[in-house]
Amino acid sequence: MHYTPVTKSLFSAAICALLAAAPAKAILFDEAVSGDLSNNKGAPTALTLTAGSNSVIGTVNGFGNGDPQDWVSFTILPGFVMTSYVNSNYNSTDPQGFTGFQFGSSFSGDEFLAPSYAGYAHFGTAATNPDGSPPSSTVGVDLLPLMADSSFAPDATGFNPPLGPGTYTFLIQQGNDVTTGYQFDMTVRSVPESGSSWCLLGMGGLAILALRRRLAYLDRRIR
Repeated sequence: MHYTPVTKSLFSAAICALLAAAPAKAILFDEAVSGDLSNNKGAPTALTLTAGSNSVIGTVNGFGNGDPQDWVSFTILPGFVMTSYVNSNYNSTDPQGFTGFQFGSSFSGDEFLAPSYAGYAHFGTAATNPDGSPPSSTVGVDLLPLMADSSFAPDATGFNPPLGPGTYTFLIQQGNDVTTGYQFDMTVRSVPESGSSWCLLGMGGLAILALRRRLAYLDRRIR
């Protein structure tokens, strides 16, 4: 089959667009399917995040009911970063729960002390946080930049989002004796490489070349 220069350019641009397309969403762990997440901060459930949206779905039930904490370690592979930590669902009679994380594949220190965390936040339908803002819903909110804010998470050791390659241990907690269902969505993307940059530049160059050739073709027809 013979391709005109314009068709070749559009075909190449389409290939680049497909390569740059966002990956699909995936449920990384669902307690209703895979069982209870770890209750042990020294041995959290180990999960590896992949490109796209990674969802973790579970419940915590309070200290009196024996399941107040879910501990999970997320590993981000080389060449990728975690750009968001969204509380996409919250179902409880308690207006808030707690989440925070520490660098490493397990959690050391006292999880009830703020300096043990790189960042933390209350989450829920009417969560109260130390920044002085009124109780508000975090459903649909990306907590990662808030957890990195020293006014939102005072006395935490701090971090700079996005989270780069490595392993991070997260706590999801409900201290009161009520069943609390939650879902967190972690978005992971690849770090731009020279190849993808050249692809984007190539798309622009091909589009300009195609336009020039099209104009030249029309000019010859007019003459």
